[in-house]
Amino acid sequence: MWLRIFHKSLLLIVFFLIPAPCLSKDNLNDYTIEVTTDFTYGIGSGDSKKKYEALGLYGAKSKAVVLAAKYFTHKGLLENYGKKQKEIFCLAANELKEIIIEKKYSEKNNTYYIRINTKAEITDFIKAEIKNLELEKEEIGFSFQEEMDQHVYKTIDPAQELSRAYRYIRKRQWRIAIIYLDHLEKKYPNWGEIFLAKAIGFYGMHDMARMRDSLKTSCSLGNQEACQDLKSLIHSKENDLNK
Repeated sequence: MWLRIFHKSLLLIVFFLIPAPCLSKDNLNDYTIEVTTDFTYGIGSGDSKKKYEALGLYGAKSKAVVLAAKYFTHKGLLENYGKKQKEIFCLAANELKEIIIEKKYSEKNNTYYIRINTKAEITDFIKAEIKNLELEKEEIGFSFQEEMDQHVYKTIDPAQELSRAYRYIRKRQWRIAIIYLDHLEKKYPNWGEIFLAKAIGFYGMHDMARMRDSLKTSCSLGNQEACQDLKSLIHSKENDLNK
């Protein structure tokens, strides 16, 4: 694993050491994309300002990561991460440097809205890969008791916290993933991403009833991916019944 970290770190160093005159403006644009994204977070009764602002910002950055990855992939600059995609995308969101265009709290709807501009770079994804490998190595060293207790950070770091859940899911550690997500749910009870990850975990455990319940909760909290999945699953179920 450390050999892979070394290779990724070397690639990052080489990228930054390329002399500027060797890259035209057009070539530089191949490695950078500027995007504007927004996100609306439904604030819960237990959400502090610090918490709902962090979750709102993560939501906007997450959209930027997905959009940037789409275009970098089309250009052949970004590899297919496969089952690691969600955990790496989570961490890539932490690498983005944003400019806040607008943010506002709606007392009437009890929501927090944020709109940002950011320049996503290929190096953001390389850094996220390196961080992901480091965290995975750290988690391998957890004892069984630590895994079952599932310590949750006191600090607010949605990207890193969610990435851990997706590493458990990738490794098919379904029970540990759900236990960890239960703890995260107590910390972020109104964050739709938690319930989407839970749905994947329950699917891995072949618990379709709780998977659908988690998708419904995630969708009700504004997660559009969960809404789409739920709609597709309902249609699939209806088609099976009609056969």
